[in-house]
Amino acid sequence: MQRAAHGTRLFFGRMLRSIPVVALLVASAFTRAAAPDFAAIGAYIEAQRVAEHIPGMAVAIVGGDGTVYVSGFGRADESGRTVASNTPFILGSTSKSFTALAVMQLVEARRIDLDAPVQRYLPWFRVADETASAAITVRELLNQTSGLSTAAGRATLTDFSSGDDALENRVRGLSTVALTAPVGTTYQYSNCNYQTLGMIVQQVSGQSFETYVAEHVFAPLAMNHTYTSKEAAVPAGLASGHQTWFGRPVPFDEPVPRASVPQGFVISTAQDLAHYLYAQLNDGRYGDAVVLSSNGLAELHKGTARIGDSDTYYAMGWNAGTVDGQRAVWHEGDTFGFQSFLVVLTDDRWGVAVMANRNAIPANGRFEEIAFSIASMVVGGTPKTEHVHDATLVYTVFVGLVVVQLLGMARTVTLLRRWRRDPSSRPHGAAATLARIALPSTLNLLWAALVFVALPGMFAPIRTLTWAVPDIGYLLLVSGAIALVWSATRLWLVRRLPLGAKPLR
Repeated sequence: MQRAAHGTRLFFGRMLRSIPVVALLVASAFTRAAAPDFAAIGAYIEAQRVAEHIPGMAVAIVGGDGTVYVSGFGRADESGRTVASNTPFILGSTSKSFTALAVMQLVEARRIDLDAPVQRYLPWFRVADETASAAITVRELLNQTSGLSTAAGRATLTDFSSGDDALENRVRGLSTVALTAPVGTTYQYSNCNYQTLGMIVQQVSGQSFETYVAEHVFAPLAMNHTYTSKEAAVPAGLASGHQTWFGRPVPFDEPVPRASVPQGFVISTAQDLAHYLYAQLNDGRYGDAVVLSSNGLAELHKGTARIGDSDTYYAMGWNAGTVDGQRAVWHEGDTFGFQSFLVVLTDDRWGVAVMANRNAIPANGRFEEIAFSIASMVVGGTPKTEHVHDATLVYTVFVGLVVVQLLGMARTVTLLRRWRRDPSSRPHGAAATLARIALPSTLNLLWAALVFVALPGMFAPIRTLTWAVPDIGYLLLVSGAIALVWSATRLWLVRRLPLGAKPLR
């Protein structure tokens, strides 16, 4: 009996001890079954590249277990050179995550306090309001809640200065900028915040921002083809940027302003971004290097500032929310001639980087959709089809506006000729005069004011608009100029009509 009992215990003991092994084998088999279909993903990327008229793309997909897929699609430049895994692209605002990482490294080194005022590190830091200047903290810069506006951040995009003092001069220029929300209360995405953070890194570390990130971020992560200057990236095969003119890519020689590097002009490759994403998935580790602690990385990824009424929050150089119901962080990047998108699926432990050497701001939602679709396919989902090709509608509206203006001008000329031939057909009385003469001229003046005054104040200066969206920017300029000139010309022509003149035969 005792022997039988012992045998029974031994049997069940062995069975219980084997459960973890069996579970591991089952999980392993499931993982293999659920592995991404990289062939299908590659076919999807190429199809979207062609459909969206993108000259070249590069993609990196990284699993937390070390799985890596890196590939290039299309051409890097007008010579027909193909995009490779080590072809550099300008990243745009995905660069902000590198700046946030650099700040957090200095926080962990006890050289920066997230809740300290910016003036502790930059005593000369000022915005237009003295009280607000002293109140803005490092954390509020990282979370985009400083009160600095989106428009203020766009205003300097065409400042291409490249001297050693370029970044400091840019930040000192904020001394005349008025905040558009109380400090710490409202999310407002602003490049100014990350330019200031770059200056803090520079001041605290005693190194230029470019040198600091090269030594403390790029080097440990073996990002050997990642740069902070165009001069260094061109010999390494920098892709040629493209702007979009009415849906078609046109080559564009993208400048890389030194003061804008912390907020949008890191240059990298798909292979290097694979290393970066791996560290995001593995507690800041890549190989034997550790660029940040797991707690520090969690702080970077923690959504804090709610973006509008959405379920997405801004963290520190990342947006935080869900993708297909799973927790994730991501960020988009746009320059005048490039786009990029980084997605980290924190639950499923996959990272995706997508880069393109073309920008089409009216259709940015479509590029975002492509990136999220790739991320969805990685975990067994299907491509997203929620977004429409809104660029065609945008172009139609603006071209239609100019056409309507030209037709209105032709109609006015015809009307004035009729009035000249037959003075009796001219409007009589205040109401008729207002409707036929004053109202059209007033509407034209209002449109001109919207184009030349209101829109620059709300979005970006005219020069920035023509660089960022040249087709729409120049259409707006033409439309505004037509409205302004024609309003004055119309009134002048009306005033020249002879009062009481006999009909012309």
